[in-house]
Amino acid sequence: MNMKRFGLLMAVPLALLVGCGEADELKTTATDTEEVTEAETSAPEETAAEETDVQESELGTNKIYMKNKALTITETMGPIQFAIDKVQTSRLTVAEAYKDSFDGQDEVTVVAMNMLAENTVDETMSFHPNQATLVTNTGEQVSSDIWFSDDVGGEFMGKVEKEGNVLFFVKAKPEELTDLKVVIDGPFDENFDKVAEERYEYTINVTK
Repeated sequence: MNMKRFGLLMAVPLALLVGCGEADELKTTATDTEEVTEAETSAPEETAAEETDVQESELGTNKIYMKNKALTITETMGPIQFAIDKVQTSRLTVAEAYKDSFDGQDEVTVVAMNMLAENTVDETMSFHPNQATLVTNTGEQVSSDIWFSDDVGGEFMGKVEKEGNVLFFVKAKPEELTDLKVVIDGPFDENFDKVAEERYEYTINVTK
């Protein structure tokens, strides 16, 4: 195990994630929250306020580009109810001490999606949305980063609900991204038999 990368797990939620609840979970100070409120109520100041939507952490400087907290992607996958309700893109300037965790890159674009999964039956089901694949309009295909993503997948032992952020890191800048295709394998039961479609694909618009 890469111990340096393991140490990052505590820093990531502060800097990168969409948040499972209110939008203010993205903020690290009261001042940031006030600036967002002003942006929502005063259109002429919106651009200036968005420019301050930057989060500092041990991991580096993360500048939010766009976020949509009202996605309506829902799917019934046999006994599994699945949804993606939030997406966020941002540009992370990686701190020197953590560049090894990002293959030496100075900057990376972070695509974060909040996913929800619920098993509606008593039988154990296996489902792994945290191992999704992302295909960008810029020609990149990447797997989700399970080190930094929340534990949204795995075994659902009975009527279990899981929610969390699934993260992807891409080279393209956030402003270059328009449509993202997310590919997720369907769930299966304890006998490894499929209980729904083998694969699901969703297209998400991330233009600002």
